[in-house]
Amino acid sequence: MMNIKELRAELKHWGKFWANKESLQGYASTSVTERCCEVMRTGVWISSDKHLFSHHSENIHVPDYIKRIDKMVRPLPVPQKAVITRRYIKQAKLSSTERLALLHAETNLIINSPLCW
Repeated sequence: MMNIKELRAELKHWGKFWANKESLQGYASTSVTERCCEVMRTGVWISSDKHLFSHHSENIHVPDYIKRIDKMVRPLPVPQKAVITRRYIKQAKLSSTERLALLHAETNLIINSPLCW
């Protein structure tokens, strides 16, 4: 069985992987609502950031060790998944309540983890 230190190291790698994928997606400089209003005002659809909407998640190669952690995190309750995401993907500073929720989520991952990574 893995210990908390090993789990946190794996979650850090997992979080960096998904954070990197999120940052590569980019965000449109104009909101969808603003763009629709602009089209209605001008009658012209012009987009220089159209390429930002052509990314497909099925085109992302996900290594097996990342898939394994995804599989472990998936059955957790939504609040536990949210705090894991905030800590390891978003790199957010957690409140004391969130840190306690994170510890609970990590404990659940250890208890339900496969024997071997």
